[in-house]
Amino acid sequence: MRKLLFLFLMLCCSYETYAIELNGKYISQSGELLFRFTSDSLYIDIAQSQRNISSFKLVKNSENKKTTTYNAFESYLENGRVTYREVLIRVTKEKSKTYTLEYFGKDKDRDYNSNERYTIRPVE
Repeated sequence: MRKLLFLFLMLCCSYETYAIELNGKYISQSGELLFRFTSDSLYIDIAQSQRNISSFKLVKNSENKKTTTYNAFESYLENGRVTYREVLIRVTKEKSKTYTLEYFGKDKDRDYNSNERYTIRPVE
């Protein structure tokens, strides 16, 4: 009975090891945007010129085998003052090397909330 319980606990613990772990460069399906994930940050660049559009500090909110959500924090200048905003970023694994990145929150360049969706894959 102990061996069976131990085996069950080991299976439960190993299940979480298959959670999404993003690190490196990912390109959007259209080829226009480059998403760079580091240990705790996300940088969004224009793929052709490597010019930075946005950078976010990521705080993992929830995680399972297929989906990871982050509270993402960005700082930017507005009227000469540093301003911070928080958005929600959700990454869902679709296929072996394909992910869907969704962005929910108030856009810094517009006066309304936006919901954007990108299909991304690793740059090889």
